[in-house]
Amino acid sequence: MILQTAAFVIGALLLQFQAELLDNSLSLLLLPLAVIIWLFRKHPFIQLPALFLVGFLWASLHAHQLLSTELSPDLEGVDLQLTGVISSLPEVTPDRTRFEFNVKKVSQLEELNHFPRRLLLSWYSDAPRLAVGETWQLWVRLKRPHGLSNPGGFDYEQKLFQSGIRATGYIRVNDDNSRLKPTGNSQIFNRLREQVGERIAEEIGGQPFEGIVRALIIGDRSLITPAQWEHFRSTGTNHLMAISGLHIGIVSGLFFFVGSWVWRRTRFGCYLLPASHAGAFAALLAGFCYAGLAGFAIPCVRALVMLVVVMIGVLFRRTLNPVQILCCALFLVVLIDPFAVISSGFWLSFGAVIVIMLGMQNRVATSQNRLLPLIRVQWVVSLGLAPVLLLFGFDLPLISPVVNIIMVPLFSLLLVPLLLLSVMLLFIWPPLGSLLLSVAVWVITQVEGFLAWLAMLCTSFAPIGEPPLWLILGIILAMLLLLMPAGIPGRVLALPLLLPLFLIEMPAVAPGMVRLTMLDVGQGLSVVVQTAHHVLLYDAGPSYPSGFDTGKLVVVPYLQFSGIKHIDRVIISNGDSDHRGGLAAVLQHFPVGELQSGEPHRLSVGTPIRCVRGFSWEWDGVQFEILHPDESNRWRGNNASCVVAIRNRSGQILLTGDIEAEAEAALVARYQERLGSLVVTVPHHGSATSSGSAFVNRTHPQYGLISAGYRNRYKFPREVVLRNWADASTSLFNTAETGAISIILASDGTLQSPASHRLMTRRYWMSPPL
Repeated sequence: MILQTAAFVIGALLLQFQAELLDNSLSLLLLPLAVIIWLFRKHPFIQLPALFLVGFLWASLHAHQLLSTELSPDLEGVDLQLTGVISSLPEVTPDRTRFEFNVKKVSQLEELNHFPRRLLLSWYSDAPRLAVGETWQLWVRLKRPHGLSNPGGFDYEQKLFQSGIRATGYIRVNDDNSRLKPTGNSQIFNRLREQVGERIAEEIGGQPFEGIVRALIIGDRSLITPAQWEHFRSTGTNHLMAISGLHIGIVSGLFFFVGSWVWRRTRFGCYLLPASHAGAFAALLAGFCYAGLAGFAIPCVRALVMLVVVMIGVLFRRTLNPVQILCCALFLVVLIDPFAVISSGFWLSFGAVIVIMLGMQNRVATSQNRLLPLIRVQWVVSLGLAPVLLLFGFDLPLISPVVNIIMVPLFSLLLVPLLLLSVMLLFIWPPLGSLLLSVAVWVITQVEGFLAWLAMLCTSFAPIGEPPLWLILGIILAMLLLLMPAGIPGRVLALPLLLPLFLIEMPAVAPGMVRLTMLDVGQGLSVVVQTAHHVLLYDAGPSYPSGFDTGKLVVVPYLQFSGIKHIDRVIISNGDSDHRGGLAAVLQHFPVGELQSGEPHRLSVGTPIRCVRGFSWEWDGVQFEILHPDESNRWRGNNASCVVAIRNRSGQILLTGDIEAEAEAALVARYQERLGSLVVTVPHHGSATSSGSAFVNRTHPQYGLISAGYRNRYKFPREVVLRNWADASTSLFNTAETGAISIILASDGTLQSPASHRLMTRRYWMSPPL
């Protein structure tokens, strides 16, 4: 059964690495393959390849069905009138309300055959109070799923794909926007979640720990503060904020034993139904309700499937060993949701069960050491899941195993039951419910304070780069050896297998070489320049009032992913928020040697000095020179941008910031042929106020790099700008299309073609290039 399940799951997993889908007509092979599997069930050499193909084609069929509802490019940016139902709890922030919307009708279309059924919408101005399950008629403007694409960054498009969302957008201001019908019966659990959330808000609304309470009861983590997330991440306890299989298992187990105990004491109950069956039904009902209260999140569905398998065994009096239960649950989860295999939570939850089964086999607790198995469980989970965490780019806090020995029982056995009981009593006996909720909040306050203190002391092992397959396989083998019982031959081989984990480094930058990476930060700019032993960060990307900070979400993860520990110089070209917005996050995570800016007075963090023309330095055989602005005070705003020239044996790179026509003219007049470059960052994101013909012709680069947001409101880069660079025979690369762009000027005088992160990591669910 293990091999059969593995073959099916690996088939579904393999599809997720494809850049393009095969023809959907191949799904017609599913039925004959199923017949082959049944006829040759005793012949593994035939059955296993057939199961592998079934997994692959089954996932492909689901992918084709979802992608068939892709938003047409013709409908992007077009005002559409939709009728549909709010299908998620609205996330309310000071500047917007965001919610998922199930589309029932599009006024401009006769049918919905090729239109997304599920949308993620934002209502920015004067949003009314929205409730899940309400039917609304709305004017919206949509775009296809598109996220920032950077090494070490978060894959937003993958998240939307897993959630079945094939378009995002915002509500247009229109008098026809109206609520057609109040909450219906189709959203019972979501309505219950909303009511529970409202009661929580009435009791502790506005308190710092409201977000944690909501996360543990209804699975809504939107109100957890960034500082709290940082404390959980730094101590390896962020998994506690997800309603997981452990929580559902404990609640279901409690109802099983209570239900059985109560049923045995009824007068005629056991004549009608065995107590174990009554307990099984109680456990199933409790598990289903708790999963529904959590919004049927993917981890909850996985746990629910496993619970159903176990309870079916109880009801039919079948003795199922743990391996059979695990294989059945794994198979059913992938059968129901083939896209679950690209989720880190999928591998972490099933991986935890597997390593516990391996690490605890043939070990029995005695009366003298009952605490020892609990410690060992946490040890084997932390050890066994390390490869999965590394593969998905998570840090490994070194103190995590010790902290979780305390926190996992505290949350699972005390906090979660206490919170659920307090919320139940808020609807039945409010005074007692309020008292218990206060006790739970007090416990959370103490726990969070303890974690905040630990976070300041903790160090983490952060993966550098994307671990190669051979390293991941070696780590998995090492973990399996370490989890084997004492006395198993070969356990000592685990240590040399783990050694490469601590020695792996990113490809070295040779002396005289320059590696430049323009990060995909949307409508903003951030460029990382590396030499053999030094790092320059030119701009730090934008941040927004909503809390979206590309410094924290893009720049810092990229620097950590690249193994960078120190930044020698940060240059913020000008004081606009799309260039300086992420600076605070960078300064918080990295020591910085020097900080310069064309407008230092507009920076609210650090102690910047002004960029001045003529300032130069050399790193590892590479020359750097500031060409603009001069010492006068005539330059303001975009034209005060710090322009940096970087030179090695291959040629010159020009970093231009937001300079416009006036600054361009001054550069051309002063430097003439010295402006000639191999690579130029196109000024001001491709604005029509920049990239004048004289500047373009004088720089005459081989490659022009544009940092612009996807479908940005300024419509950058402008057509006139594209024509000017095209007339100079410059190849343009736009981060909105390519994701992060990496280019290398080698020390031997050669120039490598720019590498597109979006192209190198392309998956079939990503929007095709523009």
